[in-house]
Amino acid sequence: MSITLDFSGKNLAKSKSVNLHYLPAKIDGDGEANVEEYFNNYTREATDFGNGILTNALRGYPLVGEKLKVPEGYRGLVIQETEKPINESSDRQLRLTGVFEDFTYWNYDKVPSNGDAYRQALLLADVAEALSKPISEADLEAEIARNKENTKEAL
Repeated sequence: MSITLDFSGKNLAKSKSVNLHYLPAKIDGDGEANVEEYFNNYTREATDFGNGILTNALRGYPLVGEKLKVPEGYRGLVIQETEKPINESSDRQLRLTGVFEDFTYWNYDKVPSNGDAYRQALLLADVAEALSKPISEADLEAEIARNKENTKEAL
């Protein structure tokens, strides 16, 4: 099975920016939805929970959310499959349908926090960057010296 992404840097630059919501739900449908009228109009700021916290509901279930930015140096892409695959080994074709710089992250009935698995996944970009940075010889020697000092103090 191969996956083909159908976009280039040119159409990435001129792609339309989309208003994106990450919902804790699986919705069996891929048709148009009037999100502005039936969802966004009911989003309210919930100052009881803190600055920037939002509330809404989806089919009677309370949602608590907040706006999150895409990590610096990255860009959010919305891609869509052009045709459903016949089986799992079929080739797949995906096309770019929009881009985003931020999105609203929603939880059911609890305030979003760094303990959420999705928020932790967003932090992995920062962890990967920190782990991949080269370490200078001077920094390495300073860290070894600090560790020796800490070991002496502990004894």
